[in-house]
Amino acid sequence: MASREPAILVVEDDRDMREFIRDILTENSYPVTLAANGEEALARLAQEPFPIIVSDLKMPVMDGHTLLERISARQALRPFVILITAFGDIDEAVRLIDRGAYDYIIKPFRMEQLLIAVRRAAAELAMRRKIARLERITAAGPDSHGLIGRSAPMRRLLHFIDKIASASGSVLIEGETGTGKEVVARAIHRASARNEKNFVAVNCAAIPEGLLESELFGHVRGAFTDAVTSRSGLFVEADGGTILLDEIGEMDPVVQAKILRVLQEKQVRPVGSGRAIPVDARVIAATNRTLRKEVEAGRFREDLYYRLNIFRITIPPLRERREDIPLLIEAFLRRHEEEGRPAALSREAMRFFLDYPWPGNIRELENVIERCVFLAEDARITLRDLPEEMLAAGRPGGVFNFDTIRPLAEVEEEYIRHVLERCDGNKQQAATLLGINRKTIRRRLQAAARNSSHGNTPTP
Repeated sequence: MASREPAILVVEDDRDMREFIRDILTENSYPVTLAANGEEALARLAQEPFPIIVSDLKMPVMDGHTLLERISARQALRPFVILITAFGDIDEAVRLIDRGAYDYIIKPFRMEQLLIAVRRAAAELAMRRKIARLERITAAGPDSHGLIGRSAPMRRLLHFIDKIASASGSVLIEGETGTGKEVVARAIHRASARNEKNFVAVNCAAIPEGLLESELFGHVRGAFTDAVTSRSGLFVEADGGTILLDEIGEMDPVVQAKILRVLQEKQVRPVGSGRAIPVDARVIAATNRTLRKEVEAGRFREDLYYRLNIFRITIPPLRERREDIPLLIEAFLRRHEEEGRPAALSREAMRFFLDYPWPGNIRELENVIERCVFLAEDARITLRDLPEEMLAAGRPGGVFNFDTIRPLAEVEEEYIRHVLERCDGNKQQAATLLGINRKTIRRRLQAAARNSSHGNTPTP
C-alpha cells in the first residue's frame, strides 16, 4: 500500500548521518530518497518533485545555500526545505529562511527534533493542498456544480441544470465519448434536493446481458445458478437519490421494457421474486449515440425514449468550446501539482492544444496532460512531450495549418519556436536548419517579445 505521507529527499554528504535520518523517517512511514550532495539532489528532483527536502547546510560539491537557490529557480512549486546546520552557522541558516528555506535544526539533534520539523512541514503542505482545492472550487464559480467552463455553450448548460435540478423527471444526456456525461449527471444530482441520498452510476455496456437485469433490479436466493444469497439491486440502492444509466443505447430490448415499467410504476421486481419493491430514484440516461436515430432504426424502444426524454441535454464537444481549453488545462495541472507533480505548458504547446481537434474530448485532454506531466523536463510541457500521432493529426501536412490569415511575423516567430523545440533549444542547430544565423533567431524572438509585451500586432 502506498504511503500517504509526503515523499522526502534527504541531502547529506556524511553516509552514516544520511542513513540515520533515513531510518528515523522511514520508521515514521515517510517515503525517503537519498542524495549525497547538491548535484545529486538536483538530478533526483529532475526525475521526481519532492514536497519536503531535508538538507545539510555545509557540503562539498554544492552546499545547501546553492542548492536552495537552484531549487527555487527550477521548481514550479517551492518545496519545504529543512536545513541541518552546526551551531556556528545559525545566522546563515536564518538568512536562508528569509530566502525561502522552511526551518532548520542544529547538530547534534535528537530524533524528535527532526520529526517535529518534518511533521510541521507535512501539516502545512496538507493545508496548502486543501487551500488549492478550495481555490479551484471557488474559481469555478458558485453555480458551476463542479463543471469547468465559461464559454457560451457551458453557460447555457449550467443555466439549464439550475432550471431542471428541482424537477423529478427523467433526463437524457447525449454527447460524444469523453465529453463528461457522468460529470453532468453528478452536477444535476448535487444541485437537486436529492443530493444527500445516493448517486448510483451503472455502465450498461460493461455488464453482460444476462447479469444486467439482476444488477439493476436485484434477485432472490436461488433465482439462478449462482444466486446463493438474495441481493437488492442498484435501483433500490439509489432510492431517494439518482441513478445514472450510462451507455443506455447498448441496453438489451428485454431490459429496456423493464426499465420502462420501473419509470411507469415506480417499483422494481427482483429476479425470481413475485413481490414488487417501491423505489423513488430519479433516472438520468446517457449515451454517445443519437437516441432518436436509434429509435428510427428500430434498435431502441420509442416508448422508453419518450419516457427518458423529458429533459434532454446535448453536451457540446470540446472543439466547439475551445475557449474552455485553458481552464480545463489549468484544473488538470493543479490536480497534479497538489499531488506533488507541478508542471506548466509552454506557449507553443498551448497554441497546439487550442488548435487540436480533440476527437476524444475532455477525457483525451486529461489523459494527454497526465502523460505530459510525467514526461516533461524541468516541469515544462513542450511539443516534444506529445504523442507523434497527435502532432500529425493536429497539424496536417507537416507543421502548420493555414485556416486563418495571420501576420507574417507571427507565423515566422511560431515556426522559429517550433524548430527550436525540435532541436531541444539548440539555437545553432536551429539556425542551420533555418538557413539563418543565431543572432537573427535571437533578434526576431526579442522583437516578437517586445511586440507582445506592448500589445502590438507584428506587421510584415
